Amino acid sequence: MSESTEKPAVTVKPPSPENLWAEISVAVNYLTRFSLPFKDELRSGLIRRSMVWFPVIGALIGFIGAGVDWLTTVMRMPGIITATAAVVAMLFITRALHEEEFANLVDSYGKSVDKDASVGWLKDERSVRYGTLAIILIIILKISAIASLADNALVFQTLIVSASWSRALMVVAAAWLRPIDGDPVAEHFQQPPALRVVLAFGIGVVIAYSALGEDAATVLTAGTLAGLIVALIGANHLRGYSGALLGTLQQVVEVTVLGIVLAIQ
Repeated sequence: MSESTEKPAVTVKPPSPENLWAEISVAVNYLTRFSLPFKDELRSGLIRRSMVWFPVIGALIGFIGAGVDWLTTVMRMPGIITATAAVVAMLFITRALHEEEFANLVDSYGKSVDKDASVGWLKDERSVRYGTLAIILIIILKISAIASLADNALVFQTLIVSASWSRALMVVAAAWLRPIDGDPVAEHFQQPPALRVVLAFGIGVVIAYSALGEDAATVLTAGTLAGLIVALIGANHLRGYSGALLGTLQQVVEVTVLGIVLAIQ
């Protein structure tokens, strides 16, 4: 009598090498200034699945920034210079994508706040945008935090975790919120599959614990709360997610992680 074979309730099919390369290429091309080629035309499902690699690419971005910090330290540069070099390196690698998106969302909020607050001859006379001031503030905070970290080893650990975890939470936000019609980032990535969201979250957690050990729980919790606040505020204002919301979340979470590590070092 032949034994009956039951199919498993859930099957997980690993991506083919071609699809794996395409997924990584999509993530790299969006998050960095590098442009990796595609063999075939991309399908929407593959683009959505590519978000699983966001925390990995983020860790590499943080590693590059930390490497520049280490190199300038070897050159006996003062801490403020090494930290500035690290931030500039990451801005260059990412083409300041998230900073620009952060500025766009801050400008959007600024316009809504000022809509009915203009007084007489001051109306429509602003030459400095809120977004410009926000970028200046966020860059100052990053440089100050990195320059205040105890040593190069901690800089490596912190930049890798902050860049990775902030991008892992981008994936969670994209899955949780509705993509806004007409926004190029939201229409491109849509909503990632649930399994890929869990994997991205898990990758971010593994990277954080590998780098920070027992302090990772505190750091990840604080970063997650900061990301949740941004997502809730942005969702209330935008009724969904856009590239500007994801960029703002990434910047706020990254600065939060830097600040928490600085506080507990």
